[in-house]
Amino acid sequence: MMERVLSQVSQLVIFITAARILSPAEFGVFALTSACAILLLRFAEVGWAPYIMSWSGTARVPRQILYIAILFGLGAALIGGLAGLAYLAIEPESDVGLLIILFSFWVLLATTSSAQKGVLIWQHKLRASAICEITGELAGLAVALAALFSGFGVLSLVFGRIALQTVHLTLSFFFTRLPPRRGMSADQLRDLRDYSIPLFSSRMTFNFRLYAATFIIGGFLGAAAVGYYRAAERLVGALTEVVAVPSQVLAWSLFRQARDSGGGGLAGFQKQADTYFHILFLTALPIFIWTCVFAGELITGLLGAEWAPAVPVVIVLALARALSLPTFASEPILSLAGEIRRMPKVSMLFLGMTIALNLIASPFGMMAVAWAQVGGSVIVTGVMLWLTRKYGAVAWQGFARHSRFIIAPLVLATAVLVVLRDLAWFDGLPDMLRVLAASLPTVAIYAAALYLFDPNLRQAAKAYFKGNAQDQDSP
Repeated sequence: MMERVLSQVSQLVIFITAARILSPAEFGVFALTSACAILLLRFAEVGWAPYIMSWSGTARVPRQILYIAILFGLGAALIGGLAGLAYLAIEPESDVGLLIILFSFWVLLATTSSAQKGVLIWQHKLRASAICEITGELAGLAVALAALFSGFGVLSLVFGRIALQTVHLTLSFFFTRLPPRRGMSADQLRDLRDYSIPLFSSRMTFNFRLYAATFIIGGFLGAAAVGYYRAAERLVGALTEVVAVPSQVLAWSLFRQARDSGGGGLAGFQKQADTYFHILFLTALPIFIWTCVFAGELITGLLGAEWAPAVPVVIVLALARALSLPTFASEPILSLAGEIRRMPKVSMLFLGMTIALNLIASPFGMMAVAWAQVGGSVIVTGVMLWLTRKYGAVAWQGFARHSRFIIAPLVLATAVLVVLRDLAWFDGLPDMLRVLAASLPTVAIYAAALYLFDPNLRQAAKAYFKGNAQDQDSP
């Protein structure tokens, strides 16, 4: 969690600095190019990291998969590099061609880094993985800011990403001590193919669905509209990643433990899900509520008044992300249950639905596209809850009953937050100071309300403090 928080703070600093230096149109061009690069990265990543994380044998296979990941990264980088050279030949005065080439090199580094992170998690070196991410983020932050203030424009952002991945790779190889290895048996290759292709299909369609709005807005409304929409999406996405990435890593670890302790069965999945989703909801929902309440202050305070059109988009996208919380553990649950093959067809259905909703909404502006994300989230969450119940032995009624105690604390904290936001005492404060002044007491009130209303959390807290007291009393 700390690694994700630091990562998102670092990226937000870069994003805020870039937004104050670049125009919305320039930022929109970068967002479109970045979206293409990320799709290319997802193509190169296939399903290497999840296969490594679910592997239960010796280190030979992870080393062989790491070699395959490097080859796929090289192939994707070559495709992107040729596209960048072609763009330069057509528009030699534009930075877009060079931006594409630099992003292609980043794809090579990021593909290898992804596989390396899988190796670290497979080795149970979560702390080492966090160190690699944190150090890489700090390096990327330093390089990106230096380049922005030196006048490199949009190229600065990809310079930072390249620096991040270079440092991450260097450190991760130091921790894993597992160099890539050539060769893999035919049986193992078939198993890798059978595992990776469904995962690859579902992830690619998910990412097409994720960036469909960016491309459609660019086609219908232009680069400036993409800039506004992407700014809102980036802010909400940063807060989402603080929760989503560590929760997904923990889901892989926790549900794998439940599977292994149950002799390979699914008997322990429901109990694990009750606790997992309870903690996820009580930590994540306040973040999205806070984002909705302070959307105006966050946008104008961080980016400036020029970005005010993004404020209502932030509120609607935060609602969409909150509705999708139950899907965060879907991939680990279905994969560990041996049912990941169910995902490709469902993902294609989601992709078609998303494109259709966005195409219908885009002529009506950014807000209509944002509301289309809410509708899509409702449908996706409903389907994924059905899948995890049918094939992963996890019923939503179980963790819903487990999490009902957080409703009252959430309502109380939201009311307090709204009252403090509008308090006359804070009128003269800058936007971000007003956010901080209202948020700190609300967090304390929310924590106290959770302790009072949630018996599960109260019992866990008492056990924790009792255990600490016993540890201190023991010699």
